Amino acid sequence: MSTLETIQRFSGHQGAIYDADWDESTQSWLTAGGDGVIAEWQTDQRAEGKALLHHDQAFFTIKSHREYRVAGAENGELFLWKSLESSSIQRITAHNGGVFSVNWLNDNIFYSGGGDERVIRWNTGIVERDWTLKNTRKIRCIGMGSPGVFIGCSSGEVILCTDLNSKDSITDGRRFIGHEGGTYDAIWHEAKKVWISGGRDGHLKVWDRHGSLILTFPAHEQSIYRLRTDGIKLWTSSRDKTIKAWDLKDLSPILKISSKDGGSSRSINALAIGGSHKNEVLFGGDDRLVRKLVV
Repeated sequence: MSTLETIQRFSGHQGAIYDADWDESTQSWLTAGGDGVIAEWQTDQRAEGKALLHHDQAFFTIKSHREYRVAGAENGELFLWKSLESSSIQRITAHNGGVFSVNWLNDNIFYSGGGDERVIRWNTGIVERDWTLKNTRKIRCIGMGSPGVFIGCSSGEVILCTDLNSKDSITDGRRFIGHEGGTYDAIWHEAKKVWISGGRDGHLKVWDRHGSLILTFPAHEQSIYRLRTDGIKLWTSSRDKTIKAWDLKDLSPILKISSKDGGSSRSINALAIGGSHKNEVLFGGDDRLVRKLVV
């Protein structure tokens, strides 16, 4: 693998950074921190970000979709607002444990997953459906793709559902162990018609639409926390203090960034792809710094 040397660094968070996202509507970055702050960063910014939300507990997740943003906190609360109307924020009691995952289905509907083993379907802040997945511990990811929904859990279990439209959607889905110790993230690869997942075992795994394992290999030395794609490469971030890029055609290695290349010296929890040309990679973690790489 080759490495790069020039990476921009932004400071502002006073705690670990747990999640990041690119907001297309405002052309800005969003980060969720252990300091109880949701921050916004402009693409040309070289100083501190702007704090949008303050909480007395950590934010674990942030996700934007068109004009909306939704963030999940350690105490189970959700915060929902429009990007240009930050003064009108819905604060919602959602889960009995932390909110570890949120994902949008369309302009109105999103899903949240919590430490209370529940997945909730929301329609602009109103509960439509609620499922409890026993013995899963925490819902760590809710991946969306053309064949349905990929739910990854701290127990390692995966639930594949064709949809989440009825009360029986999850109970009718296929359940299996994805990654020993925890399945943390997954994306759908539309061209190949496969799911790609990562978890505590440090492996990347490829599954067909029905959940049959096609490929598995060790990608990182420790847990893989995030998977993102720019359409050409798969990017992964890990507790082993590196981010890596893989060719989406065959998952061959392309790039590795470690602390010696200007990357992080601690766990990298957050990863996002964005920028006006979709050629920027933003990542952050336990060292409290936001880093941006242009590729």
